Amino acid sequence: MKKTLLTLSAIGIFSTTSLSARELLCEQCEAEPQPCCPEYLCVERSQIYVSGEFLYWTVEEGQLDYALKEKTAPSDTAFFATGDYKTADYDWRPGYRVSLAYYRCPKYWEMTAEYTWLFDKGTNSVSSDFVRPTRLTDMGGPFASAKSHIDFHYHLGDLYATRVFDPNPHLRLRLYGGLTGGHLEENLKIRYTNIFDVSERIKEKWRFWGGGVRVGIRADWFCGCQFYLTGKSSFATLVGKYKNEEIQFSPNDKIFFGNAKYDEPRFAMHAQFLIGPSWQIPCDCWSFELLAAYESNIWFNLHERIRAVPENCNQPTETLYANGLLGMHGLTLRLNLGF
Repeated sequence: MKKTLLTLSAIGIFSTTSLSARELLCEQCEAEPQPCCPEYLCVERSQIYVSGEFLYWTVEEGQLDYALKEKTAPSDTAFFATGDYKTADYDWRPGYRVSLAYYRCPKYWEMTAEYTWLFDKGTNSVSSDFVRPTRLTDMGGPFASAKSHIDFHYHLGDLYATRVFDPNPHLRLRLYGGLTGGHLEENLKIRYTNIFDVSERIKEKWRFWGGGVRVGIRADWFCGCQFYLTGKSSFATLVGKYKNEEIQFSPNDKIFFGNAKYDEPRFAMHAQFLIGPSWQIPCDCWSFELLAAYESNIWFNLHERIRAVPENCNQPTETLYANGLLGMHGLTLRLNLGF
């Protein structure tokens, strides 16, 4: 019995001593900085982090068809769609993300402010002897060409607090949560031209701005030689204002066939996933991180197409809704400096 009590007492004293030594090491780093060397890496130290990220992303979403390209003339019985659908597509374009963080030792928490910006666009066109629009038009065919232009504006800001954990010498976990806010906007323009060089244009625009809360986790798994496998995942829910506008007109004679607006409060959800290798040098006087990762972002309950099916002026107008996911993905390169 005495041996058991002595063993438990020794374990308790050792645990307390280890924790006190760790906190003491942090305070020593702040008071008396040590030279940076492989033998002495003071990881636990209060620091300010400045981070810059280069994003090379593209936007993916559905319900962006604008025309059908038929290889041969449709038969008299072809009342439904025949041929290949043509959709508005986005290009790969650069963006950026910047952040400023403060890490407090020995409390093991961080405060981070972050901002993400992306602008993407794309142009697509089709010309053929057998082109059919997928949107109703006032002008008659046969149609000779169809063209689409689409662009997307993305602004996202986050302010969150992080609790840092070191379960073992090869793993560091960061659990974080806080506030988020964003503004997203998309513009789609479609132009149809028939064989008589008469054209009709359709402009669609939706935008959302709102705010909410975000929670997430980041893990750094040490592999060796200062290389880590870094993963990050976060989820956010936002509430804000959603607006959708559609204009349809003839540029030849300036006649408007449609001009509708839709406005409502709306909830949206955002999921973020990131994984890739990183090279990190934590030190008592400065820190360095270089990350190359694949990142994916998915937005729910935002992307929406509102299509009014016309009847005569004395009849109700039927409205069709096409909903889908809005996604952004691509390469994320990060340079993070701590001092």
